[in-house]
Amino acid sequence: MGFNKIISQEKAIKLLKGTLRTKKIPNALLFLGDAYIGKTSTAIAYAKALNCLNSENEDSCDSCESCKKIEQRLHPDIKIIAPEKDVITVNTIREVEEFVSLKPLEGKYKVVIIKEAHKMNNAAANAFLKTVEEPPFMTTIILICENIHNLPEPLISRCFKVYFTPLSIDAIKKIIPDMQQESFFRIIMGKPGLFMSRDILKDIQWFSATLKNIKENNKKAIWKDNEEIKWWIDFLCIFLRDSLIKLINKVSSDCCLILPLDFKLKENISVQEIFNLYEEVQNIKRNIDLNLNKSILWNYLVSCINNLITSSENRKSST
Repeated sequence: MGFNKIISQEKAIKLLKGTLRTKKIPNALLFLGDAYIGKTSTAIAYAKALNCLNSENEDSCDSCESCKKIEQRLHPDIKIIAPEKDVITVNTIREVEEFVSLKPLEGKYKVVIIKEAHKMNNAAANAFLKTVEEPPFMTTIILICENIHNLPEPLISRCFKVYFTPLSIDAIKKIIPDMQQESFFRIIMGKPGLFMSRDILKDIQWFSATLKNIKENNKKAIWKDNEEIKWWIDFLCIFLRDSLIKLINKVSSDCCLILPLDFKLKENISVQEIFNLYEEVQNIKRNIDLNLNKSILWNYLVSCINNLITSSENRKSST
């Protein structure tokens, strides 16, 4: 996949093509944006363009030996790093340092792609800063990041920033033409990679089941890891977002199809109350990778949500 096959990230691709056209290749790039919107695909496309044997119009041919090896993850000068056990450690960064210290074997550039770079611990981030400050020749490192707040400012300031945005519904329909249910477009929130990498229906059932824990005031956290917390918060934000639209537009019917019908906000709730909770859970999501206590976090969110929802007992008495 070259730049020409990446949908709806025109600004990001224009920036990257500009570096290729002027031959001013940054030593370190920071790809910023939500998960599942094409950052990794774009990073691989950039690695191809840097090393393509038949490059034209600042893009890869996608058919030469170099492009094929990169696509198959077999190129000796391309290294893709991902967190192990939800963290990137200093040992991983030392492996990167050793990799970039050697000259390219086959390609023009050595390229390191670090997925979920925001999961570097402090020791790893500090070690990586030295690599960025004294970059090896003909080497480019791409940090893929969802949460810039978890990276140290000195590291951020030394990277060439490229911003990615969620996709429009029309763009998603081009990527996933077989998606039939309109409600799925709201659920994936501009992130087509979610639909392709997860079982959305199963996730909906899981989220709906967790709501029973809130109604029953269950104090035991229902998440296994940080990624589950983020995914759960995404679902909660969909509910809050749709509830805001419903309240502002004075829509009486249920507009959030992913939730059980008996889980509703109280009748006299204000827009500001919903908005405050939305901001609070977004702030929590930004800090998830700081390893917040799951049990304390769950009980805090249950308390916040219980202040806004209508209990089934109250509805029965009102009828």
